[in-house]
This record gives sequence, C-alpha cells and structure tokens, in this order.
Amino acid sequence: MENKFLMPIYYGNEAIPMISFIVNVAWGNEHLINLLDLLKKRNISLTFFLEGRWVEQHPKLALMIKDSNHEIGNHAYSHKDMRSLSAEEIRLEITKTNEIINEVLEVQPKYFTPPYGSFDTRVIEAAAQENMVTILWSLDTFDWKIENPNEIINNIAPNIENGSIILMHPTESSLKALPYLIEKALDKKLKIGSINEILKI
Repeated sequence: MENKFLMPIYYGNEAIPMISFIVNVAWGNEHLINLLDLLKKRNISLTFFLEGRWVEQHPKLALMIKDSNHEIGNHAYSHKDMRSLSAEEIRLEITKTNEIINEVLEVQPKYFTPPYGSFDTRVIEAAAQENMVTILWSLDTFDWKIENPNEIINNIAPNIENGSIILMHPTESSLKALPYLIEKALDKKLKIGSINEILKI
C-alpha cells in the first residue's frame, strides 16, 4: 500500500497557486441547483463528496453534479461517525458508497472524506484498501450552523492561501458567500479547482 494513501490530506500542493472548495452533500437539495449554476457561470469545477444514501435517494441530482463537470468523491453511506463503527462497518460504509456511485454515475471515486471529519487509522486504511486518498480540509465554513454569509466571508477570506482546501455544503449562507470568496481568491492570483487538480505535482 502506497504511503500517499495512509495519511489524510489537509492542503493541496502549495507550489500550485490554487485553492479548492470541497462540497459535502448529504442534504441541502434546495440550494444545489443554484450552486451548480453559479459554478457553471464562473467556469469552476470542484469536488463534490456524495453520501451514498443521498445518491440512492436523489440520482437525478447526483447526475446533474457529474454532468456539470465536477469531480465525484465518496462521503460514506449514512453519515455516521466512522470512529464509532467496527472495522467491517467502516469498510461497508465506504465500499457500498463506491458501488452506488459507480452504478448511478459510472464513476470510481479516487477520494474519500469522512463525515464530520471524524477518522482514525482504521478509516484511513479502509479507504486506502479501495485505492482512495482521504481528504480533509484546512478551512471550514461551518455553514451548517452559520447563517450569516458575512460571517463566513470574514472567517475564510483572510486565510485563503496557496493549497487551501475549504469545506462547504449546499447551504444558503455558503451560496451567498461563495461569489465573494471566489473574488478574494482571484484577487490573490489563485485559481480554483478540484481536489485532483490541487494535488497535482
């Protein structure tokens, strides 16, 4: 097993002038189409980490994400705290989601992000056994609890730098904050891309 699979990644390649927003999707359907429209208008492709259960329930929305030229990652099946599960349950959360994504989207995810950012060595190893790198983040919008987009902007914008990986969800607050965060990144001469792009060496 290669070493690159055995440590979670919090930053992209800092030699590349680029940042990435990762979008974890297990809810927030009402804001998803507007988010996709915004990204399309800005010609930005991101990585969307999809919960397996969500893909089962919303295959058309999942296909919209893929067809909008976004990278698809694995966000486990049922949004449980992975550390609370047995090794076999961890494996099933990951493999079942890969199977669903492969069946619905005809994609084999290269990247995994654990629900709540909660992991231990068993989680990393289970993802690695599926040839996936575990992705975390350097900046968190906390958009699941912060309703004021200005608060997100004030928390995130000053800290954007080469290699930043910024966690968000399809929420109203992030949707309103995102145009300003995009402009802030561009002002700093930083491109915006997917996890695959930001990890290139």
